[in-house]
Amino acid sequence: MKSRTQKSEELKTLKGKLPKAKISVFTSFSKAGEKGLSVAQMTELKRLLRSLGAEYFVTKKTLINLATQDKNYDGLDVYKMEGSVGMVLGVDNPYDVAKKVYEFSRKNPSLHFLGALMDGKFLSKELFLEIAKLPSKEVLIGRLLGMLTYPMRGLAVALSEVSKKKGATS
Repeated sequence: MKSRTQKSEELKTLKGKLPKAKISVFTSFSKAGEKGLSVAQMTELKRLLRSLGAEYFVTKKTLINLATQDKNYDGLDVYKMEGSVGMVLGVDNPYDVAKKVYEFSRKNPSLHFLGALMDGKFLSKELFLEIAKLPSKEVLIGRLLGMLTYPMRGLAVALSEVSKKKGATS
């Protein structure tokens, strides 16, 4: 059990890091009656996040509530979240963090998502998962480029066919 001093230090740390985070993902790493993440899995998750400029923060729901209370995030109710709550605090690219945490959860089903804070708004679990499943920026740019060039390629093929027909009839 943590002392009052340790809890106040944790609260200060959380209040300092939460506003700087571009994304804060709320997760549950163990629920009642389920086997949670092992120490090795938790270490792997923390190492993965560190490489992205993010960190995994585990603390009491009361401290999370106190840290988020004055920010007035719509829809955020920490006490309705089931299980032990952990937070992924990402300060760099929020989409990369969301994607990597989602990929980790696919390999480790003990990690459940409860929602996320992004751009000052609370996102439901479903909305967060939609963001996490988005293709990478490079894939999206490639798709856009393909869609933009498709009409021109279609026109080129049509003109080529017309010229072949005219060449065959001449």
